[in-house]
Amino acid sequence: MKFARLLVAFVLLVSFVRTASADDRAHARAAFRAGSQHYNLGEFQQALDSFKEAYRNYEDPSFLFNIAQCERQLGHKREAVREYRAYLNNSENADNRESVRQIITQLERDIAAEDQRAAAAAAQAAQAKKAADTVAITTAPAPKPSLEPTTETVTANAPPTAEHKPAYKKWWVWTIVGGVVAAGAATGLVFALRPSSPSAMTSLGTSHPSFGQ
Repeated sequence: MKFARLLVAFVLLVSFVRTASADDRAHARAAFRAGSQHYNLGEFQQALDSFKEAYRNYEDPSFLFNIAQCERQLGHKREAVREYRAYLNNSENADNRESVRQIITQLERDIAAEDQRAAAAAAQAAQAKKAADTVAITTAPAPKPSLEPTTETVTANAPPTAEHKPAYKKWWVWTIVGGVVAAGAATGLVFALRPSSPSAMTSLGTSHPSFGQ
């Protein structure tokens, strides 16, 4: 009795596995058909999604090859190399192994060339930026000199002068004044000693003082 129960359980489990496998295959088949249609129409992104769905339902290596083809058509070189390698690892007896290897070699060359060009472009951009920064620093305007003289400049440029004193305290002023007074006194004395005449009186009468302008 116990053995019979185990046998029935095993049969049910096998039937369930077969049913589930059939459903997965049906989903994979439908996804593969859709992916093929998209691929033939050049709709590679939709084809990629369909082939991935097919592989998730049924892990057949041929779906990996189809996925790699879509990645290559989309320009995803690194992803294509990964999927091609996955295909070779899961299908040792594939008839197109040599062709796939050649595709991988060519894609890796293209990737290396692109990386080299990108590195060269980055180096050139960095050099151009450095040159631009150098030019900007070189052509920067110099600071304008201050127009206000400093105390040191005034002191340095000022000629040496004598100590400032009031005019009345300077000896040479009094010397000149004394000379003028003496000359005036002598002149007055001369006129006082000269005899008076009508012409002298007339000259004094016609003299006009200067009132200034």
